[in-house]
Parts: sequence; C-alpha cells; structure tokens
Amino acid sequence: MQEKIKGLIGFAIRGKKYSIGESTLNRKHKIKIALLATNCAPTTKKKYLDKLSYNQIPYVEYGTKEELGELLHKNEISLFAIEDINIAKQVIKLIKEASNS
Repeated sequence: MQEKIKGLIGFAIRGKKYSIGESTLNRKHKIKIALLATNCAPTTKKKYLDKLSYNQIPYVEYGTKEELGELLHKNEISLFAIEDINIAKQVIKLIKEASNS
C-alpha cells in the first residue's frame, strides 16, 4: 500500500502538480489535499492545521518528514500538497484502506 501511495505522489511530482511548505497554503484554490508529516514539531503542526482548517483544505497525516523529503530528494518536508484532484482522490482512498486494515 505504501508503495502505491509513493507512486501516486511521484505522478504529482512528475506532473508538477504539487507544492511544499508553508507557502503552499497561500495557493488554497489549487490544493486538493495536504499531506502533513506525522513527526513535525507540535508548534509547526498547530500552525499548519490552523491554516488548513481556515482555508478549508483537506489533509491527512502521512509519513515522516524524512520520508516526504526523500520523495523530492530533500532533507525534510513537513507539508506536501497535491494539486491534482484525481491523484488526491486516489491517495485518500489508499490511506483510508490502509487505516481500515
């Protein structure tokens, strides 16, 4: 399951349908889902959650900062946003399936 999600994130990256970090939240009309790292600092998490809820952006906690960063060949990423609705729907579906099993 994890590999399928990484594959979908890879499609978003190759299609340039993603953004990362806090500046992402300023693009609220483009973001379809945000992936928030499970191990980000509590203050960072609160700041992101406040902005996500204010802008009514759906989110899920997925992966660690290191795992998200690895997808983009960066050190650490706390917030990864997907801008393609079809990819976002598939990611949500796979994460729900993983949490139910």
